[in-house]
Amino acid sequence: MKVRKLSTIELTVLGFAWLRGPCTTYSIMKELSYSESTYHKSRAGTAYSVSKRLIENGLLQTVLQDVDTKENLVKVSESGEKALQQWLTPPLPQSDIAHSADLVRLRFFFLGVIHSEQRLALIDNTIGGLREFLARCEALIPANEQLGDYFGALATVSCILETKARLEWLTIVRDLVEKPISSEENWSETILKITRNWP
Repeated sequence: MKVRKLSTIELTVLGFAWLRGPCTTYSIMKELSYSESTYHKSRAGTAYSVSKRLIENGLLQTVLQDVDTKENLVKVSESGEKALQQWLTPPLPQSDIAHSADLVRLRFFFLGVIHSEQRLALIDNTIGGLREFLARCEALIPANEQLGDYFGALATVSCILETKARLEWLTIVRDLVEKPISSEENWSETILKITRNWP
């Protein structure tokens, strides 16, 4: 029997069950909802339905009830662990490697619809939000150490460096938004020169 391809959220729930298990589905949901990742946070409410589906497919299994909550504990089954191992084995799909959902960058395509002052306000507001986010991400490293989650700390390094890069990008383009390159100049070469010389 051919096993269907698991979705990213199914594999994520499976991963958290492996990492924290045996654990309750509620604890997986809380882990997702407390995450700084908007991908995880927005899918926290699906933890119960996803876990149920994974149990039905034999990838998670129910073990003893939690004494306090009376909720069943789940852990990854042997086939679930194999599914996780397969997900982590190269080659990764190009769509996963190139995936980057930056909704600020998306807005930049349409900046022409608002006035110059509004463009700068958008950039300044986003820079402030990114600085706050960077501080929260940096605080995750010692939090991961307390959990003994070494690889979680390494994953957070990506978040920190990506946020720093986005701050740098907005700082660079803010000047170009405030003082646009003349249409008489070769602005594509000027912009490419900036990217080639960074960092």
